[in-house]
Amino acid sequence: MSGDGRQRVTIDLTGGRGAAGGEGPRPSESRSRTVDLTRRTPRAEISGRGVLQMNLNWSVASEADLDLGCMVLTRDGAGAAVQPLGAQFGDLDAWPYVSLDRDDRTGESSDGETLRISLEHRREFTKLLVYVYIYEGAADFRSLKGVVTVTAPSGTWRIHLDDSPSGATSCAIALLTPGPRATLDLRREVRWFTAEPLLSNQQLMDAAYGFGFAWVPGTKPPL
Repeated sequence: MSGDGRQRVTIDLTGGRGAAGGEGPRPSESRSRTVDLTRRTPRAEISGRGVLQMNLNWSVASEADLDLGCMVLTRDGAGAAVQPLGAQFGDLDAWPYVSLDRDDRTGESSDGETLRISLEHRREFTKLLVYVYIYEGAADFRSLKGVVTVTAPSGTWRIHLDDSPSGATSCAIALLTPGPRATLDLRREVRWFTAEPLLSNQQLMDAAYGFGFAWVPGTKPPL
């Protein structure tokens, strides 16, 4: 149990399933064009039915393996991490209502990696943290030219991962929380972390955002 009495969630990265335990643009404008989320205008309102997509692309010249992921927490206290490590690709039509389409290990795919979140179940979410970490092939994010494109029925937004400090090995990209009128509030984070010998990228981000998961080490199979 966590200190607040909530059951801790264990995220198994070995292949098993985790145990559950300034003013922005007007809606009509955001639907017709891609809007950059920046430090000065970091928020967007996600409304409508269907699917929210978050696509990550990065420079093929970097030859780096980046992993897109999402920590999920729902109102009943259940939690999960959707990410390539541990083959935790999730499910869009069943718990956790979040899925990842692939593990692009080189950046060579023109489609990159895409997270999909079911807006049909948006009332069940307490918070979702979308993140990326370097699995191998780069010392930090400075030369990777990462871009995340967010597509929803209510608009399209873009988040640039272009201000990485030296040595950063992961980034909390965006936080999604319940908004008014049964919407989701999307907030650009772009908060950088550096893994430590005894603390992984995921553990550092989890501690910063209060998910309270217990993380189990894991590796990917060779190509």
